[in-house]
Amino acid sequence: MNIIVVGIGNVGYIVTEVLSQYHDVMIIDNDKVTVEKVKSLLNVSVLYEDGSNPKVLRSAIERHHADIVISTTARDDENLLISMLSKMIKPEIKTIVRIRNPDFAIEPSPQTVDQIISPEIMMANKMAELALLENAVDYESIEAMDLGLALFEVTDDHKDIIGKMSIDIQKPKDCTIVAIYRGDEIIMEHEMTAIHVGDMIRVLGSPESIHAFNDMMGVKRPANEFLIIGGGVAGSQTARLLESRKRYVKLFESDRKRCTELAKELTSTVIVNGSGVDPYLLKSENAGRADVIIASTDVDETNLLSGLMGKKLGAYKIVSRYSMVEYEDIFEYTGIKTIVGNYRVVANGVTKTLISNDKAILKMKNPDELFFTVTVNPRSAVCNEHTGDIKLPKGCRLTCLIRNNDKIYPDMYTKFQANDRAVLYTYNVNKNKLEKMFGTSIDIDV
Repeated sequence: MNIIVVGIGNVGYIVTEVLSQYHDVMIIDNDKVTVEKVKSLLNVSVLYEDGSNPKVLRSAIERHHADIVISTTARDDENLLISMLSKMIKPEIKTIVRIRNPDFAIEPSPQTVDQIISPEIMMANKMAELALLENAVDYESIEAMDLGLALFEVTDDHKDIIGKMSIDIQKPKDCTIVAIYRGDEIIMEHEMTAIHVGDMIRVLGSPESIHAFNDMMGVKRPANEFLIIGGGVAGSQTARLLESRKRYVKLFESDRKRCTELAKELTSTVIVNGSGVDPYLLKSENAGRADVIIASTDVDETNLLSGLMGKKLGAYKIVSRYSMVEYEDIFEYTGIKTIVGNYRVVANGVTKTLISNDKAILKMKNPDELFFTVTVNPRSAVCNEHTGDIKLPKGCRLTCLIRNNDKIYPDMYTKFQANDRAVLYTYNVNKNKLEKMFGTSIDIDV
């Protein structure tokens, strides 16, 4: 596809980096220094212009033969304008816009905008879910299939599962264990693997079953009291989500004017005007009593410091966002494992907007680690065969079958049927072998 990305800030760069691996991308931005830097790093064409200028936009769409325009400038109104102008210039073009303020999230339509992505809202949804799942360190949502994908950490507190074989764990209905991570090893054929302290367990299932699996592991300290650092869009939306679950929420925001706005927006959250890295304020507000501290500011250093102080004061769990990829290792080195990276949130958000709902590609933390679906061809080698009789290629695991909107978590006696959608987890898999087995082409590029 031919894609134009307007606005090369943090989000625009991530979008461009992801898409330029597979598609012909042109970027438009009037900041020459930024554009030159991107051009030196990525395989893209560039235009040093104002992307909201109708003449510039028309020329770019016609010259690039654009199929898609993605607008990620810093201004929501400008992004919507660029989408509408693109539709006027080429009505059949697909447009995607980035929105910060939920007030600008208009209903998509063929005349205005096809898709809206809001990294801040996606970030908030993920942070709230992780805060409510006491044992989880990662969570992804596959909305099109009403599925969740969680990564649970096994600690000394989980005595009910430590030492048990994976196959013997009494899993809740409507979920399955996908893989066990042990150090740098990914164990996909895990049924006879005994669970150790330090293991990470990847679980796929309905959102309700994910929470049931969390409870089954054992919860040392239920998540009822939350402290949020930062009252931006992500922080306020996280508070709103937790309020809706009837939890006690306290939010720190250093800007007094923003505190006044938050007090009007949020119904039961306690708003505190102050810095989340002020030790005296944290102590005086009993931050150590919080079951979960959520660091949601736009500054990675602030999130790191507030998380570390929260841990020292006694908070049971820290959930933190980060923007720069380099900070991922720093957070994990300090023992803050439940982190939400801007890169993967945006990358998966863009991926979901560019593919049909039935494919549901998710890029995971490790390179070449993917979740996606493939439809069973009636003439394929697997059709009408028991799953236990099919040897999938190395690096591939069948996690779920979707049949007439029903989800089936297969055992060895489950049969593949024509037009089943097989939800596959793969790591360094040979795509050609998969295509041959399922009798169909598999497009797992964004």
